[in-house]
Amino acid sequence: MSPPKTRTRTTTENFGKGTVSTTERYIAGPNRGLVVKSSSSASWGSLKGTQTTVSEGHPFKSRRTGDPGDVGGEFYTTRQYVHQKPGRTQLHVEWNNPPYSVVTDVYDGPTAPVDPVTLSYPPTLESSTSVLNKAGATAIARCKPTNSVADASVFLGELLKDGLPALAGHRTWKARTRRAQEAAGEYLNVQFGWRPLVNDVRNFSYAVTHAHNVLSQYERDNGKVVRRTYRFPVQRSVSETVWKTNARLVMQPDASSFYSGVPAGTVIRTRETVRNQWFSGAFTYHMPTGSDARSALGRHALEAKKLLGISLTPDTLWNLAPWSWTVDWFSNAGDVISNLSDWATDGLVMRYGYMMEHTIVKDSYRLVYSSGVAPTKTDAPLVLVTETKMRKRANPFGFGLTWNGLSTVQLAILGALGISRSL
Repeated sequence: MSPPKTRTRTTTENFGKGTVSTTERYIAGPNRGLVVKSSSSASWGSLKGTQTTVSEGHPFKSRRTGDPGDVGGEFYTTRQYVHQKPGRTQLHVEWNNPPYSVVTDVYDGPTAPVDPVTLSYPPTLESSTSVLNKAGATAIARCKPTNSVADASVFLGELLKDGLPALAGHRTWKARTRRAQEAAGEYLNVQFGWRPLVNDVRNFSYAVTHAHNVLSQYERDNGKVVRRTYRFPVQRSVSETVWKTNARLVMQPDASSFYSGVPAGTVIRTRETVRNQWFSGAFTYHMPTGSDARSALGRHALEAKKLLGISLTPDTLWNLAPWSWTVDWFSNAGDVISNLSDWATDGLVMRYGYMMEHTIVKDSYRLVYSSGVAPTKTDAPLVLVTETKMRKRANPFGFGLTWNGLSTVQLAILGALGISRSL
């Protein structure tokens, strides 16, 4: 990759040219029929916009030729621009100049609630490096593939603590099934008899199957590249500020006399901010293969799947279910989860990881008239925007870390995986 380069370009936003023309037509007197014309024009000038970009150069690698690895890098760009310019309109005013003439004034040009040349662009909303590093750490913690272990631990712990229906009484399932076998036929329809027992067993079986699938997926991803993304909720805010009172539409050249009959209004600035943050990364981890405890869990999961897929009667449940598996499941699962947690220590690294942020600050200026005055097509808002895009790169072990700060063990892990600081 080539070192970062800073590029800056300037844009010029022109707001157009307006013209005021006057025609005086004599309707009486010695000059009757004579038409006198005058015209003047002026430009609003321009407002400078800028864009600054800091980026590295990277060779292009196609995914069609295999996994390209980390082909990105840090990136920053901020841009200031006019999102909506003043609109153009034509205004006609005709008035008598007694007793000899009729005067017609015409304005053809841009109109805006404020003179855009006098405005400044809104400030940038970009986060600092430390804030992005903190957000990146949060994103990794929420989406890393080894979270399967933590999720399963919490999942099983909640089952033991809060319980599915009658879970605390799973040791009594055998006795309850025996009573159902010995009861009369109508017992099967009793609301608080057989049906609650079937629901308890099936809910418990679903929990076992689900936890087994989570742990199995964790083992299948061992040593593979696992891609993850995480998006934070979009942050939006809107605020209003009185920018100017007793204001009229601004024209160039000045034609405020055209609006002498229209009440003045208030210029309101509405500031809208949007912050969008997300993470994208590719993880890999290593854990020893083979576990007798996992084999036991696999057997329990198969038994649970049978219970989920069969029409249960007291006889089938009695013949199918070896009741000890409900106890073995929990004692066995705790050992498996403990082992997986230990194996994951220092074994999780990122082949690449990036924290991205896109922020927009938009200032809209509009002229609001007093009550009872209808707005016209000349009242379109003037909108200025500052937009920033950032991308921060992570170290294989997280954000805010440097290669020089890695331990000997961490460097050895990266070397074994073929990850170097040049990637």
